[in-house]
Amino acid sequence: MAPIADPAPGTQPLGLDNAMPVAPVKGNKSLVLHEVNRMSFEERPIKPVGEFEVQVNVRQTGICGSDVHYLKHGRIGDFVVRAPMVLGHESAGIVTAVGSGVRTHKVGDRVALEPGVPCFSCDVCKAGNYNFCKLMAFAATPPFDGSLATFYNLHSSFAHKVPDHMTLEEASLMEPLSVAVHCAVKQGHVRALQNVIVFGAGPIGLLAAAVCKAYGAKRIVSVDIQQEKLDFAKSFAATHTFIPSRPSGDETGMAAAERNAKELIAQLGEDMVEADGADLVLECTGATPCVQMGIFCTKPKGRFVQVGMGASEIPIPIHRIGANEIEMTGSFRYGSGAYKTAIGLVAEKLIDVARIVTHRYTFDDAIKAFDATSKGVGEDGKAAIKIQICQGPAAGLQ
Repeated sequence: MAPIADPAPGTQPLGLDNAMPVAPVKGNKSLVLHEVNRMSFEERPIKPVGEFEVQVNVRQTGICGSDVHYLKHGRIGDFVVRAPMVLGHESAGIVTAVGSGVRTHKVGDRVALEPGVPCFSCDVCKAGNYNFCKLMAFAATPPFDGSLATFYNLHSSFAHKVPDHMTLEEASLMEPLSVAVHCAVKQGHVRALQNVIVFGAGPIGLLAAAVCKAYGAKRIVSVDIQQEKLDFAKSFAATHTFIPSRPSGDETGMAAAERNAKELIAQLGEDMVEADGADLVLECTGATPCVQMGIFCTKPKGRFVQVGMGASEIPIPIHRIGANEIEMTGSFRYGSGAYKTAIGLVAEKLIDVARIVTHRYTFDDAIKAFDATSKGVGEDGKAAIKIQICQGPAAGLQ
């Protein structure tokens, strides 16, 4: 089945719970990765709900780059797929059962799933920095199964209730939006009237730009190498766009990064030229040229946040960081309060998060959805920004 085209901007979604019609299923149908480039549907047992857990009938799941990376490579760093694993971690659905110790949820609640459950007991958890918990059980990260299944059990603290007017497609997008909130707000300290440069016009870069816009940034520049993505970024949140050029002749990569940074800043106005860069740079690609250029784009005393995961070792202009006292930090997943903020931004209509969904597939066509995501192009020939899997109205309940 071909994906349904994204509704035109400003039109209403096709349904409150799903963006496309899907027949109900029975049991616990799950999409399982067996080994590199081999996945299939399996019927998995429905697990009993734990004392402090809720059972969620999953309705919507977005495909993340990490899902595709496991499919194509079987590992991400030290996380290696050694046994069959259910994919998916960007999900939302309906609560269908609650554990005996749960007092915050009831059957029928509509929830966005925060897919990482920490231990609650270590020092980093007690300090509110649970994204660094070494015992984190994160969906679709070996050895833990993900949420591309009919049912998924989750600790109730991480099943975030969403307003009735929020679609479940929007709710599933709270996961990548929370990544954007964490990098822009918690780590980036974005403030009103700042100048911001965002490297990468994929889902995280686009959402990071949207968060900065919602927080009142003055300029938001999206940097990418694909014009089609930049055109969308300009319509979504960016005030300016820029395509860096490759090194010319015997120019080194570092020299090209510095040249591109100077060209970009020169195009943005006298105030940025005088400031010698942007207040905040969010690097959402992990690509070496973007990291280098981003540091050159950061003004003295400015802030640079590394969001994208790249090579383990890359050369950076350390002199620029030292001589300009640039504040350089990282951003990993999301922490306390990120989901609450993300839900609020969408509920208050400050971010139209569903606009980044370019292609939608039914659960039955999930393998096609992964193929389109890995190629970066849908079956319609258009660039894929975010691909969504619709898992059905009242799936498993009939």
